[in-house]
Amino acid sequence: MSSEETDSPATESSEGVNGSSSTGQRTPSETTSGQRYAIILLAAVAAVVAGVAVVSLAFGVAGSSAASDADGTVAVVSIEGPIMEPIGENLEDELREIRGNESIDAVVLKMNTPGGAPAPTERMYLSIQRTNKQMPVLASVQGLSASAGYYMMTPAEDIYALPSSQIGSVGLAASAPQPTPPVQGPSGPDKRGSNTIQQWAQLEALGNNFIETVMEQRGDRIELSREEVSTAKVFLGVTSVENGYADEIGSLDDAIEDAASRADLEEYQITEREVGGAQSIPIFAQTDSGIVAIYDEDPSIADIKPVDHALVYRPAVPRLEELETVSSPDIEEVVAKAVEENGGDDS
Repeated sequence: MSSEETDSPATESSEGVNGSSSTGQRTPSETTSGQRYAIILLAAVAAVVAGVAVVSLAFGVAGSSAASDADGTVAVVSIEGPIMEPIGENLEDELREIRGNESIDAVVLKMNTPGGAPAPTERMYLSIQRTNKQMPVLASVQGLSASAGYYMMTPAEDIYALPSSQIGSVGLAASAPQPTPPVQGPSGPDKRGSNTIQQWAQLEALGNNFIETVMEQRGDRIELSREEVSTAKVFLGVTSVENGYADEIGSLDDAIEDAASRADLEEYQITEREVGGAQSIPIFAQTDSGIVAIYDEDPSIADIKPVDHALVYRPAVPRLEELETVSSPDIEEVVAKAVEENGGDDS
């Protein structure tokens, strides 16, 4: 978050020096050695502050002493790690606050995520779309923005990528539907048991909705056919710009500068917001039985849920044994039991 310095250090210090000299009868040429030291020190501090202010203003960095001279503010919202309910709610809250903040004029989404669950992804998508109707919203992909990460940022006006960024994976990762025994005394036909045909239809609908959203949002910019998009390939940044998955090769600073320009800001501040972390809980993990979501650092069976379907790039999901966040010494055994007991649950 940015902070503003409302007083100039040089002004405060000069008042202090004048106050000291006014107590005696000396003329300006009769300053003591202590006063001369104070003046030299204050001059040095003023020079440093001035230098910082110039650099900060040149790069639009928040918190400079020239903050009051800025035309407005660009908010950089970092989206890190798997997209689950907490990160979805956090982004909605942040963007709602940004829309209600008259001092914020543009948004840049700083993306680094392998994807996640469909429901929070759809809510994040709608929140970004709503925000972009009010102010410029751009996206800047750092290491990875795949599957749900790509889905949710498509309402952005433009997508920036580094040459090494990975973008894409337009599709649904899902386990094959399995029939389950009917419940006792069903009150309706759909409660008799798992309808695998219906489940396949639902999965297909989710996948098709993802593809259609990408085709609609990217419009004429995308150079791939619907069939090519549906292969769920991941592309490096340069290729992503060539095929229309992204718009510009550039850094986060480039995206910020572009967003400020679209908001007609010549001089601007930056405020940084975070809505997740790469090692935050919940987290996805791959097991021999598929993907699971772990909801506690020291999980019991109740804290582990198999993920039947997700908008996630599987190669970016760590193996269970690679996780350092999860501390349970018997985690693999606990996960195996959880998968066995909760295998029919939806994510």
